[in-house]
Amino acid sequence: MGASTPSVLLSIVSWNSAATIEACLRSVLRQSYRDFVVWVVDNASADDTCARVAALAAEDARVRLHRLPQNTGFCGGHNYALDRTRTDYVLLVNPDVDMAPDYLARALSAMQRDARIGAVCGLLVQSHDADPRIDSAGLLPLAGGRYGLRHHNELLSQANVQPGWVAGADGALPLYRRRFINDLRVEGQFFDERFFAHKEDWDVAWRGELYGWRTWLEPSCRAVHPRVFRPGNWALRQRLNGAIKADAVKNQLLLLIKNAPAGRALRTWLRALPRQLAILLFLVLREPRSLTAYRYVWRHRRALWASRQRVQTRAHQGWPPPPEQPLPTPPLLSICVPCYHRPELLSRALASIGPLPAEVEVIVSDNSVADDACEEAAHRLLVPQPAAQWRYYRNPAGSTAVDNFRLCLQRARGRYVLHLHDDDYLLPNGLEQMLSTLRRVQLTHAAVLFGVEVVDMQQQRLRYQRARQESYLPPAEAVEQLLTNSSFVRIPAIVVSRAAYAEAGGLDESQGSTADTDLWARVFARHGVLRVPACTAAYTVHTGAITARMFTPATVDNLLRIFEKVRATGLLPEPRLRRARAHFFHQFILAGAYRSLQQHDADAARQVLQLFELPALRPLAVPARWAPARLGLTALLRGTPRLPGSGTSAPPTAARSASSTATPATAH
Repeated sequence: MGASTPSVLLSIVSWNSAATIEACLRSVLRQSYRDFVVWVVDNASADDTCARVAALAAEDARVRLHRLPQNTGFCGGHNYALDRTRTDYVLLVNPDVDMAPDYLARALSAMQRDARIGAVCGLLVQSHDADPRIDSAGLLPLAGGRYGLRHHNELLSQANVQPGWVAGADGALPLYRRRFINDLRVEGQFFDERFFAHKEDWDVAWRGELYGWRTWLEPSCRAVHPRVFRPGNWALRQRLNGAIKADAVKNQLLLLIKNAPAGRALRTWLRALPRQLAILLFLVLREPRSLTAYRYVWRHRRALWASRQRVQTRAHQGWPPPPEQPLPTPPLLSICVPCYHRPELLSRALASIGPLPAEVEVIVSDNSVADDACEEAAHRLLVPQPAAQWRYYRNPAGSTAVDNFRLCLQRARGRYVLHLHDDDYLLPNGLEQMLSTLRRVQLTHAAVLFGVEVVDMQQQRLRYQRARQESYLPPAEAVEQLLTNSSFVRIPAIVVSRAAYAEAGGLDESQGSTADTDLWARVFARHGVLRVPACTAAYTVHTGAITARMFTPATVDNLLRIFEKVRATGLLPEPRLRRARAHFFHQFILAGAYRSLQQHDADAARQVLQLFELPALRPLAVPARWAPARLGLTALLRGTPRLPGSGTSAPPTAARSASSTATPATAH
């Protein structure tokens, strides 16, 4: 687009915003400047926000609703939109804002005054009254790394609000230049998602000033913003959610650690110290739960220090910003690496990726809760890579393997997604072979299954699993293969387009550890799968993996649900579906029993074989292929002495079965 008609993204993050979202969107759609798109990123609202947005989206194609499965906060929600768009400018819009029709046009005009303007803010008032009180007219710098709202709560008639330079833009309605956004990214993020939803605009203002950018206040840009969130108000503070109160403390510390200028850091901290000591005393006496803020900072001290080093290094360069390094839009491949308390294995997985080609990004999604070892390993291995091509995320405490799989899909920006668990790794030239194939088939195939080497923990190859030649399996045949061979898909070998995952509806979390198999069944039912003989990754068999805990009646029930879902589609005739089910469960159960025997646990092996006695599995035909193995294992275990109390032993903890159904992540 030409400079006279720059493209604009209006980014709205909603969370239970049903009361205000319609009025906000209607004010957005009334803007006199028309060349924009609106992304409403909903943070798992429990009310009817999404229904209201969807109704307006049906009336105006510029409105696009993006539903996130969990609350990622102001920072995560806006980053979701910023990372997936490339417009010239971005206007952040709070869902309770009502904009004057010329707000955007005037803000864009003001932006053209100076190339150093990174942000433009307008005059926000608290109501539609004839003489309203002002909500904000930009940010005002305060001592100790704090900011305030200029002219807040003053009557409009009594305030002298003039156009000019201000210290920063309030996060309710700022217009940002795209180059400003990209320059301020640290480890790929514009908004630091550790802030979640408070003082993130202070962080942007301070970082922008350090880098040489400026913020312009244009009072002719008018909007109504009835602010209710003021954690600095002690009376209000007592009514706030505990996490919000702790964030208010934590985020001020993050600001000081990251942004206090090199050479003036000591002076900044000394000016901040009296207030910080007063806050600490208040928390000890009145709000001890918020002391978790200090624990958070201590746990993440290394990552925070690394962020500080990046911020200060960029600040030292000054103005102008360094030339932008263009990124593919989007990357061809996102390599998602779920991890959990295994830094040595994570290091091996990340090292196997090698130097990142320009069309690849890496996302480390960490479920660790006890220490920072995986975070430190990720930074050590990825810092040498281009900063815009990798991201590290620490997931909320209590996140499961299925959560991690879902979060990886949510965070990925690539056309295709590969899940590379921390206990697996790419083979030499594996990434190059994947990219070569994806470049060739990206317009024709949504799902590609490569070959793998199955290895032990010493990286000794046990066997290959690959197709003899490249071939495309159409939907019915692909689903039949998936439901016949329980090891048909190995996670480090399957690459699926993000669009195909979205079309399939994402993960059904009620499927538990079988959610990935259920998802692939839906993807294959729409797109089939291309099988490529090249071995690109190693799949590790070991005792600590999730598949060791899959041989239970609950897993059998979830697998049977997948068969019922496929039956409901009518994709496979009933005889073929029954034959697939018999093969699948024989392979699954016999593999589990065999792995238990390899671990010298005969009692666990007996328990696995007892799964055949479940009422749903008793009618299974015994395929000729599996009959000798079933008879042989049964006879062997009958002749093996039982241990005392074996009748009530726990489910087997066999090794990650090379023949078991793969699971979404290795997080728990």
